[in-house]
Amino acid sequence: MTSLALDSRALRADFPLLQREVNGHPLVYLDSGATSQKPQAVLDAEIDFLTGTNSAVHRGAHTLAADSTVLFEDARETVASFIGAAPEQLVWTAGATAGLNLIAYAIGNASAGRGVPRRSDSRWRPATRSSSPRPSTTRTSFRGRSSRRARVRRCGTSRSWMTGSSTWMRRRR
Repeated sequence: MTSLALDSRALRADFPLLQREVNGHPLVYLDSGATSQKPQAVLDAEIDFLTGTNSAVHRGAHTLAADSTVLFEDARETVASFIGAAPEQLVWTAGATAGLNLIAYAIGNASAGRGVPRRSDSRWRPATRSSSPRPSTTRTSFRGRSSRRARVRRCGTSRSWMTGSSTWMRRRR
């Protein structure tokens, strides 16, 4: 059986902040639950992205967005391969707390029998150009309901585009 020895000096050398001294002693950072320190390779990759590709992922039809999306999906494939998963099994979150909250909501909804919306559980909302979900949409999804978009005309009417019906609905004010 082979033993993998951890070279702490080499590991510390990868992290620029750990080269700093505090009160004449090498910095020891133990608050990684709040903020994790980044090795030089990560800092270099972030600088390359921010200065060469920086754009929203899956949000645009221009070159920078396409390049960002390719890098994002390549990272998904790399991580999936490293942990032995399929790329579509990975879910990125902003951090550990967001990931744990997502798992808690999913387990809670599954335990309560929620998660598969019924047609009667839908709510209509106006179609907008906003890229972020409305708070009402988020609350609706946590209650096991779905949210559908309705295209609203300037006169305040909307065609039921989900069913192709020619009936017109008055916009709720």
